[in-house]
Order: sequence, then structure tokens, then C-alpha cells
Amino acid sequence: MSKITIVGAGSVGSTAAFSLAENAIADEIVIVDINKNKSLGNALDIAHGLPLLKPVNIYAGDYEDTKNSDIVVITVGVPEVVGESRLIPLQKNTDILKGVIPQLLKYSPNTQILMVSNPVDILTYVAYKISNLPKSKVIGLGTVLDSSRFKYLLGKEFNLDGRCINGYMIGEHGDSQIAAWSKTSIAGGSIEEYCNTIGYELSDDFKDNIEAQVKQTAFDVWEMKGPNCFCVANAIKTVAEAILRNEQTILPISTIIEGEYGIKDVSLSLPSILGKNGVKKVLDLPLGDNELNGFKNSASIMKSLIDQLNI
Repeated sequence: MSKITIVGAGSVGSTAAFSLAENAIADEIVIVDINKNKSLGNALDIAHGLPLLKPVNIYAGDYEDTKNSDIVVITVGVPEVVGESRLIPLQKNTDILKGVIPQLLKYSPNTQILMVSNPVDILTYVAYKISNLPKSKVIGLGTVLDSSRFKYLLGKEFNLDGRCINGYMIGEHGDSQIAAWSKTSIAGGSIEEYCNTIGYELSDDFKDNIEAQVKQTAFDVWEMKGPNCFCVANAIKTVAEAILRNEQTILPISTIIEGEYGIKDVSLSLPSILGKNGVKKVLDLPLGDNELNGFKNSASIMKSLIDQLNI
């Protein structure tokens, strides 16, 4: 029997619960939120439709009900406010995790943490420090969604199914992330080879535009409808499925970096092999000079913020 706890019944937590239940990723799903009516309402809303899908036991609960969870998905947090120092919500979210994580580990000492709350890379590192779990068991959603956006945009440009494209955004889930163009491939060859085959000019301007769209699109969606949630829910489902079904798949999750590219003591997204025990291996594949410099810059930005936190 597999069990997932979702902490947070907001837009992301509730749509994640629905996606996990709809796809029967776990046998049991618990939703925990300080607003118990909201968590109960979401659980019932999803449960009432399950006879039309697959049998999953989903319910609202307290920390005691999370006992023996295989994965805890953390979506709670204070959002950033325009004009406010980034450190203010960062410290507030750190303090929230100081209260949440010990309660979760009290009932599920061997669980795996999937951090979703933003800024996800820094909070993944905070969760690692607070939990004292092995680094393989504390991961962030990282650039899983950004990489999906990257493939979607390339697919639209080339009139291809995005699933035909293999590529990653790496580094921070945020402004300093970079596209690993040197590791982007289509039909078994590099993206350059594919573009040569179809007579498409792969210019620097094209690359810059794609990267800019990947970074901007979440803000565009927010202005149109509020929180990005359905795409995030699918990303959460993908990571949870990889763990619970021991897929040994490669995903660009945020993980603790300990020596890759000469960087350590920070959490960033790199392609990593993921299975039942969490991160099996972080892949520090050869990068182009600009990509490597961008990744190191991303690490420096994250490290400077971490150093100012009271963990």
C-alpha cells in the first residue's frame, strides 16, 4: 500500500491531489491544511468522482493521519510580494517548514520530501537541513515544469509533439535558470542536426527567445487566471510516480549539489535518476561554456540567499 501526504490545500495542493488520485498514483492520499474545511472540501470533491475512475482512499486529516507516508508533498508557503525584499517571504517560509517538517517526520520518519513551495530550490535546501534526511530523500520540483515548457515551446516552433524532444532547463527554478542547449536532442540527434535536416536556422536570437518565454510564461498565466496549478500538478504527479513505481527515470528535479561542477552546499536542478529510494544519481553531464557559467551563476545567487537565512 502506497501513501502520499499533501500539505497545503490551495490551488496547487488541491490540483495535485486531483491529478494523483485521477491517475491512481498512490492507494492513499491525505490532505493536511490549517484550514480544515478547505482540505475536507477538496478531499470530498475529489472522492465523489472516484467511482468514475479508480479506487483511491483520499481524505482530509491532521498530522497523525499522515503516518507511514511514502512521500510528503509540501505546497504551503507565503508568496513573494512585489516591492518586498525576497528575504522576507523566504524567512517566513523557512519558519513554516520548521513547524511542518518535524510533525511530518514524527509520524513518517522514513518518508521522502517533495518540495513544491517557492522559491523551491532554497526551500529544498532548508528542508534538507531541518529534516536530517539523506539528500536522496529530499527533492524539489525544480525545473521539471520549466523543462516541460521548454519542450512544449520547441514542439510548437517545429510542429512536433513535445514528447519527441529531449531537453532540460537547469539551475534555479527562476530567473537564473538556463537551457542546456548542448544536451537538447530530437530523433536521436542534436537539435542542431535536426534543424539542419529541416532547413531551420537555429540562431542565438531564437535560443534567447525560447529561454525568455520559458521564464516569462508562468507570469503571463498568473496575470490571466491566477496561480499556475494544472501544469504544476502534472509535474508533481510525474515525480511521485517515478518514486512510487521505481521508474528509474531521469528528471531535472532540485537536489542537493555536492561537488557537481565544483559546486556544493546548495540545491539546484540537474537531470537526476529517480526511483523508489529517491535520487539515485545526479548527472553532471558535460556542458557548454556558457551553460556552465550560467549554472555557476545560478548557484551563486542561491547560495547568497541561503547564507542570509536563519535555518
